[in-house]
Amino acid sequence: MSTARSLKRSTRLRALVSLTDATDSSAWVHTVRGPTGTAVVAPRGAALLSFTTPSGEHLVLATESDGRRADCSGAVLAPWTNRIRDGRYDFQGKTHTLPLTEPERGAAVHGLVLGALWTRDRSASSSSRLVLRHELAPSPGYPHRLNLACSYEVTDAGLTVTVTARNCGRDSAPYAVGGHPYLIPPSSPEAAGRPGRVDLWRLEVPAGTCLVTDSDRLLPLGSAPVDGSAEDFRAGRSLRGARHDVALGDLARDSTGCFSCRLTGDDGRATVMNCGQGVRWIQVYTDDQGAEGATRRAVAVEPMSAPADAFNSEQDLTVLAPGEEHRLWWRIGQESD
Repeated sequence: MSTARSLKRSTRLRALVSLTDATDSSAWVHTVRGPTGTAVVAPRGAALLSFTTPSGEHLVLATESDGRRADCSGAVLAPWTNRIRDGRYDFQGKTHTLPLTEPERGAAVHGLVLGALWTRDRSASSSSRLVLRHELAPSPGYPHRLNLACSYEVTDAGLTVTVTARNCGRDSAPYAVGGHPYLIPPSSPEAAGRPGRVDLWRLEVPAGTCLVTDSDRLLPLGSAPVDGSAEDFRAGRSLRGARHDVALGDLARDSTGCFSCRLTGDDGRATVMNCGQGVRWIQVYTDDQGAEGATRRAVAVEPMSAPADAFNSEQDLTVLAPGEEHRLWWRIGQESD
């Protein structure tokens, strides 16, 4: 299991979303306010920079507004999540080769929109709802055109993030999508982001299986039941002293097809992430290779439609026909008393 070893996140992930000029439009931010809090979103990567409650407590790890988002914090991942082995895949009889954005592991990682500048749709946005759009043009290794939209809406239920993709090309397109929020239990500004706090928390994810990966490239070898393992989060699991970088599947759902993940602090209060039917995997990462040596500040609880290397395994891969649309949503909020 991946918990038993020290898993290093590539420094390339940081380079993918770093900017050399913080004075351009990527430094702008959008603010969305509603009854349960305030979200700040960057147009670069459509990334969530912060979400705070009306009392000022943080529910996610706050990220720099100038675009330097270490470890893909808050970003949208599309048209694939995690890694594609060797940056190569076959689709409908053709072999495609993507740029190796993680060359030390020989992988194309986290899609094509991490550094993309998304545009606000003014007609669809309001003070409590932000809609960002981006047209993904055909590129080497991914010869498809997608219209992408990401909305952030703050309601009584919390902050809902919805990512929609429409295939605007003439051919079918392989597709997977996810988000990269770093959750923290409700925390004061002084405590939020403090290194080492993960050891004080418990995480609950209703997953029955996990993806087994190799130790060097973090690419999937297969799946296994979580029963009796360090990756069983179904009843809530302490994170003290444990390192996790694992994809969890076979998620137990309620009657509507949804499920919840819960991160509880040492004071018993929790941040909850509710996920819709399209979320089939949750990647859990305990921030063990954090930016600038600051580690274990938050837990990445990443909702994904498909796991690593889905373009090759076809596991939970979506194939978008011309004109077809895909929608994925998740919601972050503070657990009610």
